[in-house]
Amino acid sequence: MAQGTTLKSGDATESSIQKALMEWVRLRPSIAPFVLHIPNEGKRTYNYGRLLKSMGMRPGVADLFIAIPRHGFGGAWIELKSAKGRLSFEQEDFLDDMSQQNFFTKVCWSLDEAIETVSWYCFWDGKISGDL
Repeated sequence: MAQGTTLKSGDATESSIQKALMEWVRLRPSIAPFVLHIPNEGKRTYNYGRLLKSMGMRPGVADLFIAIPRHGFGGAWIELKSAKGRLSFEQEDFLDDMSQQNFFTKVCWSLDEAIETVSWYCFWDGKISGDL
């Protein structure tokens, strides 16, 4: 994929992209325990939101964290977006902060792009044979 090229996911929702990606991840037992969803989305009451923030919740945290050091990075943060999605200021800020701390960061706009990214990050040569 050329630098600056953005793949879009058509009519797929962000949650359907994430569910499909996690189904793909679960078929790869060497990485499945280390790919984590961060449940940071959703509407909350004011008081519950305050409670979560006091417990350390941060707006804009990426959807997935890969707790595996690879390619000189300490781990990977991946934000998933649908074709109609857009990054919030908080998401951009979070990804920038994580990048500055030597984490790999990526926004994926389709299931194919997400699988390609996770495959590249987790499997040095991009090959997944022997893991199924």
